This record gives sequence, C-alpha cells and structure tokens, in this order.
Amino acid sequence: MVAYVRGLRSPFSRYWFSNFSSDFGDGVRLAAFPLLAAQLTQSPTAVAAVTAVQQLAWPLMGVGLGVLIDRYDSRRLMVIVDIARAVVVAALAAAILADVVSLWLIYAAAFITGAGAALRVTAAAIVVPRLVEPVGLERANSRVVTGQIVGTELAGPAVGGWLFGVAAVLPFAVNAGTLGIGIILLLTLPSVFRPVPQERAEQDQPSPRAPAKRDDLRDGVRWLWRHAEMRDVTIASAVVCAMDAAWFAVLVLYVTETLHRTASVYGLLLVVGALGGIAVGMLGERVLRRMGPWPALVVSGLAMALSQAGLGLTDNVVVAAVMLFASSGAFALFNITAVTMRQRQVPTAMLGRVSGLYLTVSRTAEVLGALIGGALASSAGIRAPMLFGAIPIAAVMFFLAWQYRSRPDPSAP
Repeated sequence: MVAYVRGLRSPFSRYWFSNFSSDFGDGVRLAAFPLLAAQLTQSPTAVAAVTAVQQLAWPLMGVGLGVLIDRYDSRRLMVIVDIARAVVVAALAAAILADVVSLWLIYAAAFITGAGAALRVTAAAIVVPRLVEPVGLERANSRVVTGQIVGTELAGPAVGGWLFGVAAVLPFAVNAGTLGIGIILLLTLPSVFRPVPQERAEQDQPSPRAPAKRDDLRDGVRWLWRHAEMRDVTIASAVVCAMDAAWFAVLVLYVTETLHRTASVYGLLLVVGALGGIAVGMLGERVLRRMGPWPALVVSGLAMALSQAGLGLTDNVVVAAVMLFASSGAFALFNITAVTMRQRQVPTAMLGRVSGLYLTVSRTAEVLGALIGGALASSAGIRAPMLFGAIPIAAVMFFLAWQYRSRPDPSAP
C-alpha cells in the first residue's frame, strides 16, 4: 500500500494515510467490541446490540453531521472528533485493565466511536475535492475506498481478533494509537477546508438572524430532491445497500448450513470478498474513465445482482467464493462512482449536507435490509435473501439505464 500512495509528500497522501490509520483502527475496534461484550454476557441480543449501537449514529446524527461539515472547517472537526474517540477508547482500555468494564460502558464507547467514524466518512466527500484537481477525483476516490476496505474489512478485523486473543486491552490501546497517528497527519494538511469566500461573504451579510441549521438542512433536502441525477443515485444506493445487507446478514448461516462448511471457511470467504473490493478499487479510476459514470454505476449494480443470485443458486464453495469476490468488487465500483458523481455535481457549499443525506439514507437502508434478510431467511429459507434481493437491484439498475439513455451525462470532468 505504501507504493500505492507514493509516500507522504502530497497533502492528499497525508490525508490518505490519516484516513487509513483511522479505518484500520476502526477495523481493529469493530472486531474487538463483540468479543469484549461476549466476555460479560451470554445473551446473543446483548452482544449483537454492540454492533447495532455503532450504526445508530447514521439515523440519529448523519444528516446533522453533513450540516456541520458545510458550516465549519472540516479538518478541525475531524481532529476534534478523533481526539474524542481516542480519549474514549483509551478510557475503555483503562477500564478493562482495572476490571471495571460493563456492558453500558461498551455501548457508550461504541456509540461515540461510531459517530466519529460517521463524520470521517461524510467528511471524505468534501475533503478529497479540496486536495486534488477535478481530473484526479476518480483516482483519489478509488484509493480512499480501497483503504477503507483494507482497514475495516481485511487487515483491521484480523489484527483486532488476534490482539484480543492475546489480551483484551490491546485492540483498544492500538485503536487509540492509530487515531493519534491520524490526528497528527490531519494537522499537517493545508488550511483549505473552511467555507469558500463567497459562502462566508453571504453569511456575513446583514440579516435579521443567522441561518439556522434546520434551514441549511432544508436547503440540502430540497436540492437533493430536485436534482434528478443525484436523487436517482441516492434511491439506487438505498436499494443496493438494503439488498446487499439482507444476504450478508445471513452469510454465516449460508456457509455453515447450506454449504456445510466450518467457521474457518466463513472467515476465508470474507477475506476473498475483501480482496475483490481491493482489486476493483485499485482499478476503479481506469474503469470509470473507460466506461463513464452512468454505465459504471449500472454495470456494477447488475454485477451485484447477478453475483448474489449466483450465491443463492450454488452449493459449491469455490463458486461461492467467486461470487463474493465479484459482489465486493462491484460494490466498491458502485461506491467510487457514486461519490465521484456527487463531488462533481453538488455545489461545494452544499456537498457536506448532500453527502450526509446520501449516506444516512444508505446506512439506514443497510440496517433495514439486515432485518429484512433475517425475516426472509426465517420464512423462506437461507437462500431467499440472495435470490429475492437480486430482483430489486436489477430493476433499479434497468431504471437508471433508461434514465441515462434519456439525458446527457453531466458528471464527466
């Protein structure tokens, strides 16, 4: 990965390493949280709640985070939030050493660190365009997405699980350290993240009162709803995320009960899937430049539909591995394409709010999709979320293909 980003000379490279340090720490922590909870309770619901609490920030705060990013210096916000996260995980590590940790303390730490991660993800949409030229957005977003996959899905969880086996305190101590590295690198970035002069001038004009945050939010919602392209992409993302989460929520049961394989094979399949996302992430720039954004979005969505249908139809573990590789790769390409389109089409003054709205809709859809997947698996069998979920994804992609044919492509550089 070092060669992939060419050291720390450019501001974007320093931001990338800061982001990767944060993502890697997130992966370490995400693996350790449920393991820590399992030491305190045998209740599956209580353990699963740790993961759910980390996602609560999206429906509760995701849109508001976008408003904050548009109003304030995003670098300063990331530094403040990462300091808070580092303090929280360090305090949790101290509680583990003192043997005073409790489920409620774990839940509180999970929520705060999850909220900080949500701000980091939302901020990436506005930070990247400030650090690279428009022509380099595809490459930059590909690298950011690849780093997220390596950190949160591959290296981070593997290291977190191993560290927890050595000592329960280690994953959280390491996470505090990775956040510290990320903070230092953020502080080296140039001061280019404040509102642009025309926005500040408009804010400084005499008015009866300063614009309220709810007014900013209303403007963001209105813009997204009236902008046909971004509205369509947001709806498509919600469908894709919901249906992807539906089958992923029962993947462990699919591997152990349908494919009749062990938990170790399940872990290997997760690695294969992450490798698919990394491979496509590294090629994302070339694919986008060759295909264009709308075709790339449609093709990636159809590839997801076909691969999850293939999972539902096969009993062969090798075929399942190929389908997981393809699905994760397609999902990475979809995300790279969607964020690049947002950065090119959304006005700078509104990019934080629109990104916050987009991500809140997508992440909330993931939670709902996981619940749908569990219900489908219980009522119609474990293969049902994979087979039935492919249908709405394919439908929305054909809708986008029709829309793309009927309008010019506005997202080209």
